[in-house]
Amino acid sequence: MAVVATGFFDGVHLGHRQVIQTLVSSARSRGEEAIVVTFAQHPRAVLQQDAHSLRLLNSPQEKEALLRALGVDRVETLPFDRAFARLSAADYIREVLRDRLGATLLVLGYDNRLGSDCLGPDAIRPLAELLGLTVTVVPPTVKPAGPVISSTKIRACLEDGCVDLGFALFWYCLFMGVLLLLV
Repeated sequence: MAVVATGFFDGVHLGHRQVIQTLVSSARSRGEEAIVVTFAQHPRAVLQQDAHSLRLLNSPQEKEALLRALGVDRVETLPFDRAFARLSAADYIREVLRDRLGATLLVLGYDNRLGSDCLGPDAIRPLAELLGLTVTVVPPTVKPAGPVISSTKIRACLEDGCVDLGFALFWYCLFMGVLLLLV
């Protein structure tokens, strides 16, 4: 049995860390394995025309190391291609998360989207419950007096030449992660 979070987790920023903390604490309290499901290719790199311009914040190896340092028991990296992208949210939850990985609880970020039907948390919850899974949704993480933190915003800042803000968000997330590891 496992508690599972799924997403790309580029940068493993503060918002991701909130999801991972919820994942790990839920898994520990239930006596289950904490699993992160991520993808070898960014979905945007496969599905959108501007795929060549996408620059990631960390390598797959760095991402896995960061996730494991936060207490994740296992990181499953799945290939993301056009065939995989055709899976509906129901098929993904049933075939991959429940049947293959033994998920009993799914931890989602507030803006998670699953499947070819791009279902958000409000639509995923009843679907997952029909399949026997419980769903926990983690609200957005807001930096004090700042924006909601996301990989997209960090990348956009860096790409637009707002190096100070982009690096500030990125390093803030890394710094907070190091503090979490020390506590």
